[in-house]
Amino acid sequence: MKELIKNYISTIIIIILWYIFFTTNWYYNWFLFYNIRIIDITINTKDIFFYLMIFYFIILIPFYFLEKEISKARIIFWAIKNKIKDKKYNINNEEKNAILAWLVKLFFVPLMIIWISSNISEVINNLYYSDLNFNNIINNFYSIFNSFLFITIFKIIIFIDLFFFTLWYLVESKYLWNKIKSVEPTMLWWVVAIVCYPPFNWAIDNFIWWYSSDFPRFENIYLHIFLNIVLLISFAIYSRASISLWLKASNLTNRWIIEKWPYKYVRHPAYISKNIAWFIWAIPLIILNIKNLDFFNLIIIFLSLWAWMSIYYMRAITEERHLEMDKDYVEYKKKVRYKFIPWIY
Repeated sequence: MKELIKNYISTIIIIILWYIFFTTNWYYNWFLFYNIRIIDITINTKDIFFYLMIFYFIILIPFYFLEKEISKARIIFWAIKNKIKDKKYNINNEEKNAILAWLVKLFFVPLMIIWISSNISEVINNLYYSDLNFNNIINNFYSIFNSFLFITIFKIIIFIDLFFFTLWYLVESKYLWNKIKSVEPTMLWWVVAIVCYPPFNWAIDNFIWWYSSDFPRFENIYLHIFLNIVLLISFAIYSRASISLWLKASNLTNRWIIEKWPYKYVRHPAYISKNIAWFIWAIPLIILNIKNLDFFNLIIIFLSLWAWMSIYYMRAITEERHLEMDKDYVEYKKKVRYKFIPWIY
């Protein structure tokens, strides 16, 4: 019982400090906390944060009772205590891994919770306010696809991806076989990973402009529907990759090596799927600039796409360097030789 209390209190202290930071920091207070409307109910995301935190505190009690291992939060406090006692104390690998694991959780979880809340509200509202029937879909498919089907399916796909990542950022257990083996130790992968997320992606946007649209519009109806369905399929594969990771989904960590579809064909299905979607998003603007013979702007668009795709390529390369420390991943690479495109590259 004494060990349980120590694990519990140390974890709660970190979470409360994290909550205070995010609710008082001017950027996150502006970016993360706002009102979302679900049908006739208005909820502030700060309230969602608070009640989820209380729920998490409750869940931790039986969790630590069953887990019976020293928590990473407690290991962090050990490291702090030892460093205070001895300025020359060198943090060991276990302590470094615990610190980095918590940094991963504290950075990504708030973003994931907000995006999940936003996606849930949009999906529920779209379904509640829609007036769909079979005849409407058949007779007005193009209109319904634009106003309802695309965005609803897209949000559901994104929700599934976010749900798995958020849940397993928060839950790590030997009984679930998703204990963190290691956390990326180098600055390079941390940089190429977090620049893809707020607030860092906004800073990068000042140097690499974003030319894509979440819902690209094409003049030809059939091309419009076809390419947007391809876009949805790309994101479905992206989300399916998260489902395949199951209990082990998280950035910057190695929890286990997965060989299920789509990882049985390529080593980075999520990254290539997202890049295909980005290119489709940019096609209308590419077409427009070709029609206007604005080749300078066209070059800028391609440079922007190339820059963002290069960031994800770097994520794949640095991710592999980290995972290669695991002999299971080395064996996996021998089975799955292709990074992005089956039988090609």
